[in-house]
Order: sequence, then C-alpha cells, then structure tokens
Amino acid sequence: MRSYLTLLTLGAAIAFVAAYSTAVLAVDKEQVIKDRQTFMKDQGRQWLVVRNYTQGKADQAAAEAAVESLTKSVPKVLDYFPPDTGGPAPDGKFGTKPEIWSEHDKFLEADKKVADQVAAVGAAVKSGDKDKVAATFKDLGFCVACHDTFRAKLQ
Repeated sequence: MRSYLTLLTLGAAIAFVAAYSTAVLAVDKEQVIKDRQTFMKDQGRQWLVVRNYTQGKADQAAAEAAVESLTKSVPKVLDYFPPDTGGPAPDGKFGTKPEIWSEHDKFLEADKKVADQVAAVGAAVKSGDKDKVAATFKDLGFCVACHDTFRAKLQ
C-alpha cells in the first residue's frame, strides 16, 4: 500500500510539473514574441534615421549613431528567434513563417546579408557623402531580406 501511495504521489508531482512547464513555456513564447517585436521596431527606427539623413532631415552624427546601433543589433537578430516561438505579433498583423526554422540556413544567410549592408551604409555615412549614402541606402534589402521569405501577413 505504501508503494502505491508513493507512486500515486510521484505521478501527481510529475503531472503538476508537466502542466506547470507547459504554462511557463507559453508565457515565455509570448514574451519572446513581444521582445522580438520591440527589437525589430527599434531597428526600423534606426533605419528611419539613416533615411532621414539622406533626405536632409537628420544630421550625420545621428546617422552614425543609428548605424552603430544597427551594427550592434543585427548580429543579435537570431537570438530573437529561438525554436518553437513562431506565432503572430501582438498586433496580429504579421507572424513568423515556419521557414525561419525549417530553412534556417537561408535565415542565417539573410542575416549575414543585412550585416554586410549595414557595414556598407556605415562606410557611406562616415564618408559624409549624402549621395553615396542615398545610393547605398537605395540598394538595401534590409527588411525584405527576411520579411518576404520569413514573415507572413496575417491581416
């Protein structure tokens, strides 16, 4: 009888831990998605500063700071896409495609391409030649490098 109670207690404990772990993972996934959106929106704001520089709406120092921020953040993109964190953004407009994980090599290539583009824009900004910055910026595929392949429009 005692071993039966021990097994029953152990079974209940395992069931509790499994249920609790699932709930924690769900909360963590939601937080990862929120953090990912915040991260991506910040990158978008940095690109706007560079664009504004090409249009005479921001100064060179602001553009250099934006490129510096992007230089640091682009390599961290992969950290915001851990396995099993697909799903819609909090606003429900976009979601991740499973290809991020099923075609992970392509995702890594896209991130590398963006890092190279940031470096090219950074060199142009440092030169102070707005025409060069505008040309380099125009050739960017920054957002589309990933969004066309790895992001789904939901609405």
